[in-house]
Amino acid sequence: MTENVRQHFIVTADDYGIRQTAEPILRLVREGHIDRVAVLIHYVSKEQARALLATGVKIDIHLELINLLKSGDKMYGGVFVRVTNFVARFLSGYVSSVKAEKEWRIQIARFRELFGRLPDGFNSHEYVHHFPVFFRLVLKLAKEYDISFVRFGRKGMLVDLHHKLVGKILSILWKRTLPDFEKSGLPTSDYLVSFDWLDDFAGFSQNLPDGTIELVVHPEREEEYRAILESF
Repeated sequence: MTENVRQHFIVTADDYGIRQTAEPILRLVREGHIDRVAVLIHYVSKEQARALLATGVKIDIHLELINLLKSGDKMYGGVFVRVTNFVARFLSGYVSSVKAEKEWRIQIARFRELFGRLPDGFNSHEYVHHFPVFFRLVLKLAKEYDISFVRFGRKGMLVDLHHKLVGKILSILWKRTLPDFEKSGLPTSDYLVSFDWLDDFAGFSQNLPDGTIELVVHPEREEEYRAILESF
């Protein structure tokens, strides 16, 4: 990948702290392959927090509702199963914006405790903040805590460039939440895409739209780790 193409990307590593993510993410950050790291704060040790802070990388909080969704610390089932679980718990009232706000404030406080400051940005595990009710909550918290970056993509999800179901669902939610985002005036990338939505990353990189693209990666996955090394 040429330096000119590299400048299009904001490469964000997700899920720091959960599973076996810390070591590969730290290695890639130190080698300059990663621009931002999204931290699952309940799963991060003090040692992992210190190591990440020492790199100087942008550190975002990866807001999550794992306990409320009862999804555990691992991805389970397919997209349809996860979406069905989320919708069922939301409609039953087990997951609500009130409960999410309480939990996310706890996570933000824990982040400040471990890192000694507030996060550089907001995003969420399994993209729950793109659901309109929770998106408005994230915008509210971002304003309150003066957060300088929110995962969204002001121009879209690059829906014509990927085929995965999760990307399609998020693109629909993006259209629903765009008016709220535009009113907020918060900083974000121009576009958003996840590496695992793409069937051919090399081909994707050869036909990029103008503007910045937040590329979400999961370096604990061997194929993504290799692709990051080769591409960035």
